[in-house]
Amino acid sequence: MNKNNLFTVLFSTIKAKITPLVTRLKYWLSPTFWQAQILTRIREFLTRAFGVKPRHKRDYYGFLGWLISKRLAHAVVLASGLLALSYLVFVNPVFRMSEGIGSGQRVYDYDAVPLRFAEGDVKIRSRSGYVAYEGAVKDGCASGAGTLYDKRGALVYRGDFEKNKYNGEGTLYYPNGQAQYVGAFADNAFEGSGKLYRESGTLAYEGAFSAGKKEGTGTLFDAAQTPVFTGSFHADELVYPQLLGKSAAEIAELYTGEKELYMGETQAVQLMPEIDAFFVADTEQETIEESVVAEQVYVCRDSFFYGEKNCTTIAQVKAALGEPVFEGNSYVVFPEAVGIDWLRRQGRETGVDAALVAQHPMRELYEVTGFDRDALVYLYVFQKDETSYTFVCDDRDGGFFMYSL
Repeated sequence: MNKNNLFTVLFSTIKAKITPLVTRLKYWLSPTFWQAQILTRIREFLTRAFGVKPRHKRDYYGFLGWLISKRLAHAVVLASGLLALSYLVFVNPVFRMSEGIGSGQRVYDYDAVPLRFAEGDVKIRSRSGYVAYEGAVKDGCASGAGTLYDKRGALVYRGDFEKNKYNGEGTLYYPNGQAQYVGAFADNAFEGSGKLYRESGTLAYEGAFSAGKKEGTGTLFDAAQTPVFTGSFHADELVYPQLLGKSAAEIAELYTGEKELYMGETQAVQLMPEIDAFFVADTEQETIEESVVAEQVYVCRDSFFYGEKNCTTIAQVKAALGEPVFEGNSYVVFPEAVGIDWLRRQGRETGVDAALVAQHPMRELYEVTGFDRDALVYLYVFQKDETSYTFVCDDRDGGFFMYSL
């Protein structure tokens, strides 16, 4: 016998020994084998459980004069438990597992227990059944990139979440679908740099925010998205004292909106309508276009912010600034007459008419030739932190419509 024949015989012998082992191993590893094993075990278990042929009295439970097989009772309890578990997991909305697994994204009810353990991208239904959130979750909370919807399906917020709150960069929307705010968030509030938009879609403010309010340096824009003021803000309000002591040229760098210049005998008033304010300068030695300094700043508003307090009555102003150093009736002076006239032209009630008379020879320029010098206002003057505040009112204990500092 040659070597090739010897090798063939040896190979055939080894193959004959190994083939049955391989075949058996494949069978053991096949799903069919394990399915058969599981079904067999279940069939044996059910056969034992429902084997209702007890042979001794101890195989029964007594109940209201009846004898019930212990095996049958155990089987009923087991079946009831399985049915209850199936209801909780697959039917009850609080406990059932997520839907839509086959479609690639899981869907949970907002109070479903399995949601507390979910991670990754999911959809969450609200109490009323609509999809309120779509995005990343962790430990049952919206965390990561996601989108929040209202019951109409309109966008509410799209961006970063952390523990169910807006944290990071995102966009908050008006009900009409226009972006309201684009920028940084912290715990649902505007925090950091961002842009605030009007409901019409035009940019209103760009700059710094804190705790949901304008805070720090920012820029205001008019309805045409033209910058009108760049400067400091606090608690959502422009910091008007920043204008005091500045020259007309310096103020022009801050305020770039529309202007109205009122020239009197010894004073000039530069009205800044876009920020409801004007400053007063002495013109006996200089001209308003050169190096005159803002000696007073008037704010044509019926609200006054001090610190975190928004004051709309004199009683609230007293609580913020203390008792006034002066209060009483006073004749209207030139700057007050300009402010009263402007407020009345805006349709805002002042209770006082200064009867301002002015010529309008040039664009943005008014030459005041007279006003009612016998018109009376009631003033409250406060001194706080080296700054004097004067509130102009219709009468004593009434509301104010303008104040100066």
